[in-house]
Amino acid sequence: MIQRIPQLLAVRSSATIAVIATAVFSLTGCDGGTAVEREQTPAQAKEAVVAIVDDTANAVGGAWSVASGPAVQGCNRDSGGRGAAYFTTKMREQRSGDPAEDVANVERLWKEKGIETERYKSGGAEPTLGLRGVGGPMKSIDFLADERGYSLDAVSSCTAGDAEELQRNGE
Repeated sequence: MIQRIPQLLAVRSSATIAVIATAVFSLTGCDGGTAVEREQTPAQAKEAVVAIVDDTANAVGGAWSVASGPAVQGCNRDSGGRGAAYFTTKMREQRSGDPAEDVANVERLWKEKGIETERYKSGGAEPTLGLRGVGGPMKSIDFLADERGYSLDAVSSCTAGDAEELQRNGE
């Protein structure tokens, strides 16, 4: 009986090491140990683009209307091949408020969501203020704030999916 205890401990130790190794390999890729990115499905990409646009519109306030989307389009995947991405556009007539303050509020929101931002403005005496973003769940997102009105455009990350098939199925 005493001789079986070391063998039992050795079996348990081997099983523990196997479980840990399996967990490590499932969390890392074959490129030297970097974490494997969890890929979105087309449905998740659609949900993500709608959510960030709705969250942004709510943060700014006012009555926004959908100008287009969410709609699927084809895209080129970083790993090669074709995929599917969703885009949407919302617009709003200007209300009382400060476009510069609204850009600052949107910038804070996007940064909280892991989106890298860059401010810009058009030329002229009364420039249109803008904010573009990349990262997080988005391939790109753009917010324009002008006294005449606001617009918000977003494109999801490119997912593994067939855009044409998704369109045939009503997307």
